[in-house]
Amino acid sequence: MKKRLHRQDYDKLYLIFTEGTKTEPYYFEGFKKAIEKNTKKVLIEIVGVGKATTKLLEFADEFIEEFAIENAEIWLVTDKDDFQDTHFNKLVSECEKRDKRKDLNNWWHAAWSNECFELWFILHFSFYQAAATRNEYYRMLKAQFQKLGSKTYVKNDPEIFNILSTKGNPQLAIHYAKKLYEEKKGQIPSSAKPCTTVFKLVEELARYLPKDLQERYYR
Repeated sequence: MKKRLHRQDYDKLYLIFTEGTKTEPYYFEGFKKAIEKNTKKVLIEIVGVGKATTKLLEFADEFIEEFAIENAEIWLVTDKDDFQDTHFNKLVSECEKRDKRKDLNNWWHAAWSNECFELWFILHFSFYQAAATRNEYYRMLKAQFQKLGSKTYVKNDPEIFNILSTKGNPQLAIHYAKKLYEEKKGQIPSSAKPCTTVFKLVEELARYLPKDLQERYYR
């Protein structure tokens, strides 16, 4: 008999599969903790997979089958990095195709970043539209954290959600990410650099945050 992830007592179920095993899970765990203190009607499960693009999709498929997941919002969080363009684009297009199908029991979304997830962090402080490497984003974040008088940016920081929510400007990050996304409209994801659609997932989750924290995300 298959295992089943029960959700009888929940109005919404979010399953977030991340390429990374620490940075992205730590960030979204911050949402999970804040939301679950605020409402018992939303269940958020985060799985740090350690696989990217099409391998991430395959893992999600296997997980959903094993646990007999139904009526869930499925989000795949992945970066372009140095992965093949075709694999990166395929994950995004496959999620879009699945989300339009009426015969599937879940809703599929990709929260992708080109080049990397750290672009989303940068946008909490300033608009940035030049292509950069992951290491360059790290340097920018370290410099920004020093300006704030905060501890330096450390990759895989368990407190990253709290830092960005209080020291950064989530409203600005959403606005800037949307601006980048509009500028790259019509381009395939692998060519849209820099760009991130993490804002789509963040907007979804922010609806369930406690009011005082929610105001940091919505005007």
